[in-house]
Amino acid sequence: MLAAVLLLVSLAHLECPATGREVLVHASGHTMSLCDGGKALHTYKVAIGSGGVAGKRVGWAQTPLGTFTLSTPRPSQYHLFIPLLNPDAKRFAAWAIGIHGPPRANKDDGASNVASDWTLGCIAVATDAEIDEVASWVRDQKVTRVVFQ
Repeated sequence: MLAAVLLLVSLAHLECPATGREVLVHASGHTMSLCDGGKALHTYKVAIGSGGVAGKRVGWAQTPLGTFTLSTPRPSQYHLFIPLLNPDAKRFAAWAIGIHGPPRANKDDGASNVASDWTLGCIAVATDAEIDEVASWVRDQKVTRVVFQ
């Protein structure tokens, strides 16, 4: 019950834009929503970088804040990976950040995959089914915008 209340409180800060489609990540709330025309179609609990969030310059294992462009989903060591295009080589020296599923060794662990921040700066969802949903929506709806706040 407490977890549900905390999720609702964190979602109160997450606002989808009134128009268009985008993926919206609320880093401090550890949630990611698929937004369409001002509404969150789906919201997922996520893990972020073990180094927290980064503003002007991204360090090791930090999740960047800002607006980015998504590339085409592809198979990866985390089932699927949706890469972010590198918008600024000066800000992001080593760039391999995106949205992905759980590590293969933990692929059946569900919610425990997002119980703590463990990525190297990426956004990770809990299950293969979740990243399949996200990747399908991104592909089918031709979504290219992701906002990390």
